[in-house]
Amino acid sequence: MSRLWACLLLLSGLPLLPATLERLSLEDMIARSTNIVRARVTGTYTAPRGPVIYTHVRLQILENWKGSMDTAGEVVIPGGASGGFRQHFSGAPTLSNGKEYVLFLWRSRSGLTHVIGLSQGLFRVETDGNGDLMAHRVAVTEGVVDAAGRPSAVEAIHMPLAELSARIRSGLGDRK
Repeated sequence: MSRLWACLLLLSGLPLLPATLERLSLEDMIARSTNIVRARVTGTYTAPRGPVIYTHVRLQILENWKGSMDTAGEVVIPGGASGGFRQHFSGAPTLSNGKEYVLFLWRSRSGLTHVIGLSQGLFRVETDGNGDLMAHRVAVTEGVVDAAGRPSAVEAIHMPLAELSARIRSGLGDRK
C-alpha cells in the first residue's frame, strides 16, 4: 500500500476538528442571509467536493421570504458518508426527508448554498396540539463564540411560525 493511501486510511478514522461559529442573533441572520425560505425536504444524497463530503438536501420551496429560489432548491450540509469515508462536523444540522423547515441560507463563491451558522439558521416547523404551526431551533452549546471571541451559546427558540415570519418580514423592511 502506498504511503498516500496509508495516510488517507489513518485520517479517515479521525474525527474532524469542531467548527467555531460566531453566535448570530435572529436579526444578524436576517441581514446576512442571501435567502430565507420555508421548505420541505424531498430527498438527500452525499458527494465529496475537494476534501469535504457534503450532504446535498433537495427542497420543495413553500415560501420565499428573502431572495428567490426555484420551487425546487438544494442546500448543502458539511458531513456525510461517501466512498467508504465518513465526515462529521460539530454543529452541522440534520434535516429529515418529508419534514418542513425555515432555513436562513447563504451562497458561497463556489455556488453552493449553505445554512447560515450551521444549526443556528435552521428552524424545524411542526404542528402543536392546537393545530398551530410552531418553529423550533435547537440550542447550540459547543464551538460558539460571541463577537469578542468569548465562549458563548446559542439559545433554543420556540415560537409560532407566524411570529417568526413577522419578525423576518419586519427585519427585511424593503430589502426583500
